[in-house]
Amino acid sequence: MLIGDVADRTGVSAPTIRYYESIGLLAPPPRSATGYRRYTETTVEELRFIKKAQSLGFSLEEIGEILKLSRAGDTPCSHVLDLSRRHLRAVEDRIQQLTRFRDQLAGELAKWDGTREPTSRGLCQIIINADERAPDAGEGELHVVRRTGRRKSRRPSR
Repeated sequence: MLIGDVADRTGVSAPTIRYYESIGLLAPPPRSATGYRRYTETTVEELRFIKKAQSLGFSLEEIGEILKLSRAGDTPCSHVLDLSRRHLRAVEDRIQQLTRFRDQLAGELAKWDGTREPTSRGLCQIIINADERAPDAGEGELHVVRRTGRRKSRRPSR
C-alpha cells in the first residue's frame, strides 16, 4: 500500500505518517525499487491505534511506550491502566483548578457588571481592582486555550 492509501484508510495525513516514522512511532516501511514507501496492514492498525490513544489523552511519547511493549511481545494493558489513572487524576485536578478560576472570574464579573465607565486614564481599573488569589500549592498558571492554537502551561510536570 502507498502512503496515500494508508492516509485515506486511517484519516491520518501523509505528512503526519512521515513524522511518526521520523520520531520512531512507526517503523520505517520498506521501499519499492522506485523508492516509494510500501506499507502493510500493520501500519494501518497501528495508525488507528495511535488515533484512538490520542483521543483518550495519551501523548505520542506514551503511545510510543505502549507500542514498544506490544512489539516486544508484552501485554501493555497494565501500563495503559497506570497511565490512565494518572491522566484521570490530572483531569480531576484540572477540573478543580478550572472551577476555582470560574468562581473567581464570575465573582469579578459580578462586581464589574453595571459599571458604565470602568476605566480611567491608563490601565484598566477593573483588572487593577480585581482580587488577587495566590495559586494553590502545586498549581500553575491558568491559560485560556483558543481553538486556533495551544499555549503550554508553565507548570512543572509531575
